[in-house]
Amino acid sequence: MKQKSRIYPRHGSSEVQENAGTISPILDRDIIDMINVRRRFNRCDTLCRGNPITDAGKRTQLVKMLSVVMIPVLVITGMTGNNFASSIGNYISSASVRDVLYFSIELGALLRIIQFERDMSALYVSNIKPETKDFLLQRYPDTDLAIQNLSYWPQGENLIPEMETREKFLSYLNKHRYQLDVFDQSVEGELNFYSGSIDVLLKWLYDSVSETGTGSIWKDVVAYQEIIVASELFGRERALGVSFYATGGFETREEYLLFVEKQNRANVTFESARFYSKIAFDLYNVELAKNPNVSESIEDFRNRIKSNNYSKESASIAEAEMWFGNMTIYQGVLTRTQKALALTIDDNLVKASQEGLKSVITICIIFGVILIVCPLLVFAVYTLTSDIQKYSILIADRTHKLKKEKKRTELLLYKMLPKSVAEQLRQDKNVDPEKYYDSTIFFSSIVDFENISSHSSPLQVVKTLTDLYKDFDHRIAMYDVYKVDTITDAYMVVSGIPKRNGIRHASQIGTMALDIIDHIQNWVVPHLPGVKLEIRIGIHSGPVIAGIFEIKMPRYCLFGDTVNVALKMEKMGIVNKIHISQTTRDYLLATSGYDMEERDDDVVKKDKEVSDIFKGILRTYWLNNSDDFMPSKKICEIQTTKQK
Repeated sequence: MKQKSRIYPRHGSSEVQENAGTISPILDRDIIDMINVRRRFNRCDTLCRGNPITDAGKRTQLVKMLSVVMIPVLVITGMTGNNFASSIGNYISSASVRDVLYFSIELGALLRIIQFERDMSALYVSNIKPETKDFLLQRYPDTDLAIQNLSYWPQGENLIPEMETREKFLSYLNKHRYQLDVFDQSVEGELNFYSGSIDVLLKWLYDSVSETGTGSIWKDVVAYQEIIVASELFGRERALGVSFYATGGFETREEYLLFVEKQNRANVTFESARFYSKIAFDLYNVELAKNPNVSESIEDFRNRIKSNNYSKESASIAEAEMWFGNMTIYQGVLTRTQKALALTIDDNLVKASQEGLKSVITICIIFGVILIVCPLLVFAVYTLTSDIQKYSILIADRTHKLKKEKKRTELLLYKMLPKSVAEQLRQDKNVDPEKYYDSTIFFSSIVDFENISSHSSPLQVVKTLTDLYKDFDHRIAMYDVYKVDTITDAYMVVSGIPKRNGIRHASQIGTMALDIIDHIQNWVVPHLPGVKLEIRIGIHSGPVIAGIFEIKMPRYCLFGDTVNVALKMEKMGIVNKIHISQTTRDYLLATSGYDMEERDDDVVKKDKEVSDIFKGILRTYWLNNSDDFMPSKKICEIQTTKQK
């Protein structure tokens, strides 16, 4: 370990020396920085630390202890004064907050009436008939009266020209009403016209509430705003639904998507209100209980709209009225919830101002108690800090060791099992056996391994296999394969398991086998000069069962005839040749670019076990080369030619 990572205790401090003696030399740098043991001190360190043995040091320690006591006292005093001023301010501002709430109730009523007019106007332009015209005309006086009864008309820079005054807004509405029969209006145009004005009214509502201090009831105020916004969105949904039933469906996909969007936004906004305020949630349930069947009826209408199976022949003003009526009842529930919530907020403001005065008295009492108890706390904290430092160092050391051991365990587990399987075991999940229908299995073994072992010591055999398989591991890392196992001189690899790769498993194993054959030709046994290793390779493709074998020492194993056939291909192969089955050859032909030749002897055909698995004519092949693979010898020749 590097010298700079050690901890050196400060001379003259027996406590630090005692703590440092328990510190492991492998602690993290972060822990060392936390302990912050240094050899040199600047002037500030010397002034603050002091030496308790001398008189000056004692005075320094006394000043520090008094500072520890006085700082919390001063902080609590400031907090008390701040709370007192805040309580007085809340009491004074409660009247203006109530005025804003009452104005918001008026705005909510105006919004609802404008929504009614917008819905009837959309119904009229979608189905122009005398009865729809009568429905619309009945809404005009209600809208005009609600605008006139608004307690005041907000002013500001964000107003659109048509809404600068009450009179301009009325004139703007009347002009649109007169032009409704003159110009060819659309449902979307009507929604946009009225929704623009409604958006301005909602902006007024947000501005009025945000300019007023709401204190601890801000969640209820936010819920109140969200209910109003949700009511507006439900109103737009109602208008689109009226058009749907009146015309027999939506004319465009955009109208259908707009309906779904408004419904979803309305539901999300209202759920947000219920999340912010339990009061709003309870009030809504009380109001909804008065109309128990309205939710089911609305949901039925919504499902019919979402199915969008209507046609112009199924247009029905009666159904449009029923939809409008049910949605109006539901919006009435929201409106009553909104008003009840506003009154509840008003009551809470009054209670908050009274509780603020009580809190000042309570804090003053607490201040007196802390003033008495603070010296005792300082002594207790000083003692506890020393003990905590000792235990913290010990815990940090053990935590570091635990993390290091955990990493080693995870690394070992990832070497034994596929990462996806290992992650499931780490999460205590059951890893059930799984069948893979498309996979290719590779077996290789060292030719004349027993003879090589007889001329080598056990350590030399282990070192030779270790070096060889390190090279193999390095080569197969370039392909989409997984090494299943190595048993003495046998090397087993699979592709398509546990990560499926379509039909690429055969080509990945085939190219990898060519790479290994090319690589092994230059491999010499280190302790036996002149002795080159030779291998046999067998490959077969087909379905297998993969799973975990044993729990205490888990191993990822493959089962099935495909494994047995692949092993047979290797056993019946010849030196430095790649022996493949008919199945693997068919996969490689589908991939194209591979040079293969049929085996012309009867060695495989005489094997009863293989013959039983493959019914009919039994053929095997030698894999010679691939267009995608270039032998190392040819690469060297090309590089030599380029250098010349």
